[in-house]
Amino acid sequence: MTELIIKLKQFGFSQNEAKSYISLLQKSPMTGYEISQRSGVPRSAIYEILKKLELRGVLSSDGDKPLNYMPVHPDELFLKLTSQFEHNLNELKSSVSEFDFRSHNEKYFNIKGYQALIDQARTMINNAKKSIYCSCWNREFEYLKPQLENVDKKGVDIVLFSFTKINTKIRNLISYNVNEDRLRNIWHRQLMVIVDKKVVLLGGAEQSHSNKSIFTDNPAILNIALNYLILDLTLISDRKKLNLDELISNMIIGNSTKLEDLL
Repeated sequence: MTELIIKLKQFGFSQNEAKSYISLLQKSPMTGYEISQRSGVPRSAIYEILKKLELRGVLSSDGDKPLNYMPVHPDELFLKLTSQFEHNLNELKSSVSEFDFRSHNEKYFNIKGYQALIDQARTMINNAKKSIYCSCWNREFEYLKPQLENVDKKGVDIVLFSFTKINTKIRNLISYNVNEDRLRNIWHRQLMVIVDKKVVLLGGAEQSHSNKSIFTDNPAILNIALNYLILDLTLISDRKKLNLDELISNMIIGNSTKLEDLL
């Protein structure tokens, strides 16, 4: 229940509003007094909260005093939240467009905090057109799994490298299958996501507000990150006797055949 309250708060519910709605999902219809008793929301506050939720279309009431309250079905709530978000986003776009905002051509953002890191990675993955090259641990993969598996089904070329064991049907998974608990005793968690060979997200992946990472399209940083991942793939192919030549060749920016001629 605590996790569901947190999720609802992310969509504008207050703590007590979330408790009231969840209580009605568990049992309905109920009177305001019954909702107060079941949810732990003070009786002095419950009726004002129920009134706000009803005006937002989250629940409905019926009968004479005492009123009986019923929640909208979760599917209906999802549609309402989606519609509200899209409307607010369009309003925001319209308001921001009034500003003559000019930024540097190069993208470079310092990202602070673990959740901001995960959110940025999800955004990048959802907007990928051709390719995603990712190096991560299993914990971070689980947070990104729905987005990665969704774009994989759409035909985006994904290369996923990990030192830890990962359970997925993504085709190009290359892993050492090391136990994550054992690895974290000797190694720092990191996350790297390269999308369409154009932008990169990289940095630490510690679950703290002080975690630091960067997002950029700087060609120098992008190439260093990509070559770092290619090196990891080259080493694992040698150690595990894997044939990753074609996969690595497709990852290289530029003409790799010229380099082969030199070597």
